[in-house]
Amino acid sequence: MKITAVILTLLAWFVGLVLDANIDMNQYVGILELRILFPILVMGVCILDAIKKIGK
Repeated sequence: MKITAVILTLLAWFVGLVLDANIDMNQYVGILELRILFPILVMGVCILDAIKKIGK
């Protein structure tokens, strides 16, 4: 479970990095901070999933 969370978080970071680099916001490159937002969301979902499994 921990390895899955780490792999998914790294994958989410990479996707956010690619999107930040390729979404054109004129001179504000990376202003969306998707490379930070996506890993936080994915790790939160992994934690909630682990809590849900413990409760069953």
